[in-house]
Amino acid sequence: MDRRTLLAFILIGLILVLYPLYVDLITGGKKRTLPERKDRVEYDTTSAVIDTFPGEEIAERELAFPFVEDTSLEEKKVLVETDLYEAEFTTRGGNLVRFILKKYKYSDDSNIQLVPQNRFEALNIEFPDAGIDFSNLVFQVEKENVFVNEINLKDSLVFIHKTFDGVLFKKSFIFYHNKYHIDLEFESSGLDMGRHYLLSWKPGLQVTEKNFKEDLGHFAAYAKMGDEIAKINKFRQPKGSSVGILDESRSGKTKWIVTRSKYFLASIIPTSKVASGFVAKGEREREVEDDVTLESKRIGVALKMPIEQRDYLKDSFVVYIGPLDYHILKGYKIGLENIVDLGWKIIRPFSIFVLWIFSNLFKILGNYGLVIIFFTLGMKVLFHPLTRKSVKATHKMQEIQPLMAQLKERYKKDPQRLNKEMMKLYKERGVNPLGGCLPLIFQMPLFYSLFVVCRSTIELRGAKFIFWLKDLSQMDPYYVLPIVMAVTMFLQQKMTIKDPKQMALVYFMPILFFFMFKSFPAGLTLYWTFFNIFSLVEQYYIKWKTKPQPAPV
Repeated sequence: MDRRTLLAFILIGLILVLYPLYVDLITGGKKRTLPERKDRVEYDTTSAVIDTFPGEEIAERELAFPFVEDTSLEEKKVLVETDLYEAEFTTRGGNLVRFILKKYKYSDDSNIQLVPQNRFEALNIEFPDAGIDFSNLVFQVEKENVFVNEINLKDSLVFIHKTFDGVLFKKSFIFYHNKYHIDLEFESSGLDMGRHYLLSWKPGLQVTEKNFKEDLGHFAAYAKMGDEIAKINKFRQPKGSSVGILDESRSGKTKWIVTRSKYFLASIIPTSKVASGFVAKGEREREVEDDVTLESKRIGVALKMPIEQRDYLKDSFVVYIGPLDYHILKGYKIGLENIVDLGWKIIRPFSIFVLWIFSNLFKILGNYGLVIIFFTLGMKVLFHPLTRKSVKATHKMQEIQPLMAQLKERYKKDPQRLNKEMMKLYKERGVNPLGGCLPLIFQMPLFYSLFVVCRSTIELRGAKFIFWLKDLSQMDPYYVLPIVMAVTMFLQQKMTIKDPKQMALVYFMPILFFFMFKSFPAGLTLYWTFFNIFSLVEQYYIKWKTKPQPAPV
């Protein structure tokens, strides 16, 4: 590894180290300790201005239509179970109150629950103009449980609310085997509902990761308006208040909305017609206890649906609740996959390529640690011809060092002449001064894309390798890999660097890289460790094949 390569990787390292600081800067994240899977803040139910979507204040008062609610109806809970999740609906509004994923775990090995247990319910419907909020109404339901499996591939759940004068509200859900999405159909008749209604996911998402701060840093709302995807995650902090407020409403053709955490999302996609806008509302609260900042965050979203015939409407939606999985989301062909964090625009194609290789290798190897090792070996084999050219170019540069020293001494007072003579020397000796950088040009974007894949994609979340490495998306808890990586880097440097003026790098660089990599995802450190090991083997092979000859003086 020559000096140019080292400097380039130092630059990459600085980018990787500073990136989390940049995330902290834009998200306002601070250090804290919080119990997992519990909301830190009991939200104040009187803060309607912050917490509610348009029309909720009206809905809290007496309903502005001739309903006589059946007091004999009691709120009931309905369990829906598929091979991927367990969901719980309430007859109050026909809303979703619980959603447990079967294939994803918390760090304590219990199943993840995505719907926070705050006062909000998911998939609620409101008519702001009519002052109607479904969470105030109790619906009738024909089933107590729904089970979908390999035998019963599809099933439905229907909530109905009728009044004595013929007003009808109907929410129908369809559940599928081996799919995270739910079809929702809403029908209303018998009453002038106004200009639009809201279908919302108010509660936001539950924090699911052991690294609470990092998970909160990814909380955001998204909406696809036309061909553009709007991202909303900026909170404003009113003077004298400990509560940060997110409050944004936009009008225009809206194809879908999303609220997300680091690894999971809830999305509402209208399929019968395009929405006329969206609303995003949230709150962030911080408290300082014993010099530790405690933080909670919620970002709710709602689709604004136009009403074309005021006394009757029927709309359909797809509701996706589940993992932020690039390949699953891409299958819907509506651009949802673009919210997966895969790096800058120029890096994204490389990240998609790496993720595709990882996913297919995993089908064969069944272990992402082995996938990373095989991927590293494949990269070394693929770039071996370039590496040999790089080594040859480095050796040629070493051969002409005495001649270059003579030219520098002879033309030290004439820089232009020196550059001219240097170019002439390179041409005569067939030396390309940039030849040593060839492998690096291709490896830099792949290296950064690998960092993004290891850090952001759900495939690596909870991916075990061996013994102490139980999650390749998190740092090595015992620093074993960073130490091995630093040692192999020292050996590689010792073998490569011969210039006495650069010998300090032999000792300095492994120490620097150790401190950089000790907090990186273990998957990335595993890649770099085996990259060093394979590079040592490769260098011994090239050294055996290529022996530099001293340049004639």
